[in-house]
Amino acid sequence: MKFIHAADLHLDSPFSGLKDMPSSILKELRESPFKAFQTIINEAISRQVDFIVLSGDLFDGENRSLRTQVRFRTEMEKLQQHQIPAYIIHGNHDHLSGSWITVELPDNVHVFSGQTEVKRFEKIDGTTVHLYGFSYPRRQVRERMIETYIKAEGADYHIGLLHGNLEGNSEHSPYAPFSLKELAAKDFDYWALGHIHKHQVVSEDPLVIYTGNIQGRNRKESGVKGCMLIEFDGDMKRHSFIETSEVIWESETIELSTEGGFDALFKQCKEVIERKGFDGRSFLLELKLDAGDAGGASVEYLEELTRILQEGDQGESFVWVYKIKLIQSIPMNRSNESISPFLAEVSRLASEFDDTEALAPLYIHPGARRFLDSIEPDEHRELLDDAERWLLHIFEANK
Repeated sequence: MKFIHAADLHLDSPFSGLKDMPSSILKELRESPFKAFQTIINEAISRQVDFIVLSGDLFDGENRSLRTQVRFRTEMEKLQQHQIPAYIIHGNHDHLSGSWITVELPDNVHVFSGQTEVKRFEKIDGTTVHLYGFSYPRRQVRERMIETYIKAEGADYHIGLLHGNLEGNSEHSPYAPFSLKELAAKDFDYWALGHIHKHQVVSEDPLVIYTGNIQGRNRKESGVKGCMLIEFDGDMKRHSFIETSEVIWESETIELSTEGGFDALFKQCKEVIERKGFDGRSFLLELKLDAGDAGGASVEYLEELTRILQEGDQGESFVWVYKIKLIQSIPMNRSNESISPFLAEVSRLASEFDDTEALAPLYIHPGARRFLDSIEPDEHRELLDDAERWLLHIFEANK
């Protein structure tokens, strides 16, 4: 028996905030989650899988668009033509309490309700599978829903679909929390997890996998994305990763030379872009310029370099530099007695600054908040450190 497991499709992601991007690339980016999903459907058909499972967040918002739903149904109808069922749970993004026009799905699609239930699959040869899962009835589900998964005897294999957070993982909201010990206690053959956007084989025995999302949506979701092909043959279980991402977010670091000036830097940047171009895939690229302790270029300089690198025709596959970031080793001078009292006070204020209050208006704004992801603690610290280094650099340069 074999099946495909995918999760976190986010089919109607808005991809906002990317300035100066050509309309052709922006269109390709906004279309990329759906193209990635079409890859999954084509793989399911070509590999003649027995069924597919989708572990939550098929849609990016609770009020899913009618167009996206119709396109999703079309893909399900393709599976129906090949007698391939689809088992679906909805997650915190596309929970059941949203408001949308309902589009009827074909009979091969089985959507789990807001309470944990069991669905049965049987192959022509008599092999049977019990699939367990629930869809989020509302956006925030903080209960330990793992406790409601009860093994029903009478099947050859048992598969749990769960959109939730493995304890100890701080990358996403702690919805429907569970521990690996709890999963193992259920004695299932496979746990098809969703919610965490990074691919992780959590455990081989029992087999527990986060597929990650199928298409990166921002710089935090870098690298190749995809789904899993799972194969059972008696007691033998195999899993393999299938790449689906249409556009890959990546970053490359360039060590700046003290000699050569702009021309040397420009050449280094172009070499990185050309190397990526030979790959044949599309990239959204962040260039990190490592200046060491030699100081750095101005913000205006980096912005102009970015615009220069963005010029030129982009083909069917592209490498688009969306950001250039300067990495400097300017020391934090908070305890350095040799600096001026003014700079010492700047550093002290920076170390005590609470950006949560400063950012709060954005997160409560009705128009802005739907486009914002939460900022992790390390990102908070990185933003503050970058701001402090920039201030110290400006003040030092204008003494």
